[in-house]
Amino acid sequence: MKSRSLADLALGIVFALGGAFILSQALAIRGMPGMPVGPGLFPTITGIGMMVFGAVLAFQAWFAPASEASAIVPEGSDAPQSLDTQSSLLNPFSLGILACVVASIVLIPILGFLIAGTLVTFAVVLLGGGRLLTALIFAPLATGLIYAAFVYGFRVPLPHGLLG
Repeated sequence: MKSRSLADLALGIVFALGGAFILSQALAIRGMPGMPVGPGLFPTITGIGMMVFGAVLAFQAWFAPASEASAIVPEGSDAPQSLDTQSSLLNPFSLGILACVVASIVLIPILGFLIAGTLVTFAVVLLGGGRLLTALIFAPLATGLIYAAFVYGFRVPLPHGLLG
């Protein structure tokens, strides 16, 4: 087993165990009388998702042939064939995503979900290699859909910020 697949195996197991812990805690949360959706719904969904995707990652790492374990793009592509070229966790993409997470924590209470979410989503699309026009279209649409789902569908209030 290559070091890359060993790291994926360990990460998958840790992720699945973390999901199991979150699920166990979420199932212990009591629902509110008369409410169809209780406070444990989102943690339950998160825990199940973490367990499933952690198990998938561990399964793939365990059973993938050594030649496939590090391949991340199709063979005919010009892109590098392995993540080993930037194996450090402190590469520009990781630092950019970390900065976006910190920015969203700081900006959402000040600017509100719609403005801060759009700005952060715009930055994440660009960090991921998306084009400027794609980011300009996708960021407000995705943020608006997420806002509508939470506010109108789940009845979870999100910060208004500058939009009051």
